[in-house]
Amino acid sequence: MPGPYVIERYNLASMGWIQNVNKDAVERGRFTPAGRMLARSVAVATQPGDWFTRRLAAMRYTRKCPAFDMRPEDGYAILPPDRLPGTSQIVDQCRRLFERKQAELTPIPAKSKGKKSFLRNVLDDEDLRANPALVDFALSDGLLSIVTSYLGVVPILNRVDLVYSIARATPDAEHISSQLFHQDHEGLRQAKVFLNIFDVGEEHGPFTLIPASRTEQVLRAIRRQRREAGIEQHGHYRDDEVAAHGGLAEQVRSIGPAGTAAIVDTSRCLHAGSRVQQGHFRLCLYIQYCTTEEKANTFDGERFRRDPVRWLAIKRHAAGPGA
Repeated sequence: MPGPYVIERYNLASMGWIQNVNKDAVERGRFTPAGRMLARSVAVATQPGDWFTRRLAAMRYTRKCPAFDMRPEDGYAILPPDRLPGTSQIVDQCRRLFERKQAELTPIPAKSKGKKSFLRNVLDDEDLRANPALVDFALSDGLLSIVTSYLGVVPILNRVDLVYSIARATPDAEHISSQLFHQDHEGLRQAKVFLNIFDVGEEHGPFTLIPASRTEQVLRAIRRQRREAGIEQHGHYRDDEVAAHGGLAEQVRSIGPAGTAAIVDTSRCLHAGSRVQQGHFRLCLYIQYCTTEEKANTFDGERFRRDPVRWLAIKRHAAGPGA
C-alpha cells in the first residue's frame, strides 16, 4: 500500500494533468460548437461539485436579483453612468487613488516592447485591502447579478485593478499585443468590466469589441482564409483581416462620460483597445469574473464569509485561515 504522501502526490499530479487537458480543450475547442460542448464537459468534469454548487446558487440568486443587461447572443453590455448604484462614488475614489499612485508609477522606457509599452496595472493586493469599497462594488448586486445571470453560475472574482493606458512612444507604429483584435484565453466564458474613470472619446483609445455572434462568423472566415493561404494560425487579428469579413462595421466602442461601463465576455468577443493618441490617456476600473481558476488577486474575504453568494465568488482567492 502506498503511503499518504505518495497518494497525495499522485492526486496533485493527476489534478495538474486534468487542468492542463481542460485548458487545451478550451483553447482548441472555442472555434466550433462541438468543440465548445466538449470543452464545457471537460471543465465540469474537473470539479463537478463546485460547478453544481455555483449553478444552484446562481439560480437562487438571479431569482432574487434578476438582470438581463447581457444577452447571451451578444456577450456584452454597455451601461450608462447611472445604471450601477454607487458608480459616481467609485469614480471619485478611483480618481483620488490614481492621483496618489501615479507618483509611484515609473516612466515607461521608450524602448519597451509589447503591452508594457502602452499599458500599466496600477493596483496591488495591499491597495485593495486599503480600499475595500472597490471589492464591495465588484460584489454589489448591481454588477454581480448581471454577470451571474449571463454566466449561469456564481463566478469567481479574479481581478480588481485600475488599468492605465497611454500613447506609445512611436505613434505611427503598427498595433501590437492587445491593441490588435483578439479573444482572451481564460475559459470559454468570462466577464470583464471596463468602467471609464474619466470621459472617453476616440482619442483615448476606447475599449472596442465585436459582438459574440458576429465574432464567431468573422473568426471562422479569417481562419479559413489563413488556412487556404498557408498562413500560420495565431490569436491576434489585424484590422484589415477583421474588416474584410464585415467585423469592423459592427464594432462597439465604450465611448462616453466617466462612469460608462462595458461588461464583456472577452473569451467570446473579439476586442481591442488602448490605441491612445499622443497627449491623451485612458483610465479604467477593471474587474474580471471567471468560470475557471486563474492567476488572481488575493482578497480580504473574511467580511463575506457569512454571505453565501459573495463568499462563493471570493473564497478561491480569499486570504486568511480556512479560505
